[in-house]
Amino acid sequence: MKNPQTDAHNPSMRDISFAVVDFETTGVDPETDRIVQLAAIVVNGEGEIVDSFDTVVKPESPAEYIHGAEHIHGISEADVQDGMPLKEALRKLWSISEGNLFTAHNARFDLGFLHAESARVGLGGRIHDYVDTLALARKTDEARTRRHSLEALCEHYGIERTAAHEAKADATATAELLMHLMKEMGVQSPDQVSELFAR
Repeated sequence: MKNPQTDAHNPSMRDISFAVVDFETTGVDPETDRIVQLAAIVVNGEGEIVDSFDTVVKPESPAEYIHGAEHIHGISEADVQDGMPLKEALRKLWSISEGNLFTAHNARFDLGFLHAESARVGLGGRIHDYVDTLALARKTDEARTRRHSLEALCEHYGIERTAAHEAKADATATAELLMHLMKEMGVQSPDQVSELFAR
């Protein structure tokens, strides 16, 4: 992870980058459910996309895989069987996320699946410092005057969401949401980025 406070030059928000991640899964329990689609959109602190990766995911043990939640994400069992193998997909995700601040909407959900699925395929690593746009949305709306689902927040901020419950579309929308929330919080320089970390 970059440490903006120790950069030798005068850092700007372009020097900070966020790996905005979204998973589509077969359910809500990382111990029993599986990732079927993942995406990471890397943006700098000014909202410019600098890298991206997304794929449908094939489970590590097809014989044990139970397909689910297709009515939400629209990914068929045939799509899953043709997807990128889980270990390869996660290795790419970890690689693209390296050196960037992990960010997600309701980040604990995504981190639960990232850590559980990585352990299943023998990939180490845990993320401790992360940015959660759900927590930030609540922080900027202490009076609870609005709903904080990704859908509701996109509507509130006028963010175009090309598809609901599609990993790349949701990650892209979350990246744009992050920019709005940082502006509301007055985060304008790298030395303020720690204010975004989930507590």
